[in-house]
Formats: sequence, C-alpha cells, structure tokens
Amino acid sequence: MIRVCIGSKNPVKLKGVEKAFRQFFDVVKVEGYGVEDIPKQPIGLKNILKFARYRAEKIKEIDSLCDFYLGIEAGLIDIEELGYFDVHITCLIDKNNRLSYGFSPAFAIPKKFADLLVSGVYEELEEIVDTYYGTSNIGDKGGFISLLTKNNVVREDLVYYSVVMALIPIINLDTYLQ
Repeated sequence: MIRVCIGSKNPVKLKGVEKAFRQFFDVVKVEGYGVEDIPKQPIGLKNILKFARYRAEKIKEIDSLCDFYLGIEAGLIDIEELGYFDVHITCLIDKNNRLSYGFSPAFAIPKKFADLLVSGVYEELEEIVDTYYGTSNIGDKGGFISLLTKNNVVREDLVYYSVVMALIPIINLDTYLQ
C-alpha cells in the first residue's frame, strides 16, 4: 500500500490526490493534515511554490512513514499584459527525498476580483467568489472554476492535473535520472 500524506484537509484536494495516485498505483491511502502559518491566498509564482513546498515539508516533519508528501497550493500569478491567473501547484517529496513540482491548467481571474485581492480588501479568492455568487466555501466544493465552466471543470480536476504533473518524474525515474 502506498501512503500519501498531504498538507491539507480540504476534501477537494484529498479527492484529486487520490484520483491521480490511483492512475499509477493499485492500493493508495491518502491522509490529510492541517498546516498552519500559510497565507490564505499566495500571490506570485515564487510564493505559490514556496508555500506548496512548505506544506509538503511540514507533513514530513509530522509523519515520517509516508511514501509521498504533498503540498498543494492554489494562488494567483500575474502574467504581463494578460492579468492574474489562478493556478494550482503541487510540491511532491517522495520517501527518498526526491522533489518534484506539477502545475494545473491556469485560468484568468476577472480583473475586479484580482484587484480586490491585490489591494488587500479580501484575503482570499474564495471570499470574493462566495460574496459575488452567494456560495459558501466554494473552495471546498467545485471551486471558482466550476462556476466559470458550468461544472465542466471542477477544482478537483485542477488538483488532479497538478498532482499527475508532479508524478511524471517519479513514475519515469529512468528517464529523469539519466
């Protein structure tokens, strides 16, 4: 059995991780742990990478018996002349201390939402979305992406793809270690 420990108790992240690992491993147990001291909405690629890794490393300190440690962080990246995009980044550390990152597909955030975050009016995209759409805890459900795509893409999908991308070097060690 493969034990996968992630730095989150978010049910959407847990489902996305389990779905990704089941593509490559027969028996998988996914366990979520809460991680403190992380900003609600990291802005900028460096911050998203930093806090994804922080989550993975924190879990490694808590439980040293996992086969994989994952930190998954959603945040906003500013793409010059295009505006802010939401992306999920997975940091994966395996039991042999190999480190890998994976990115989800990214999608544009409406300028008015990005402005509210960057200016500090709101701390998290979820707060803006819940206020604007009348939802509650959308980040623990389908995510903002589910509203924008009429449920054709949900947050679990973004988590899934970021985890699969992080797994690529691990499941292809011969190629990546040469």
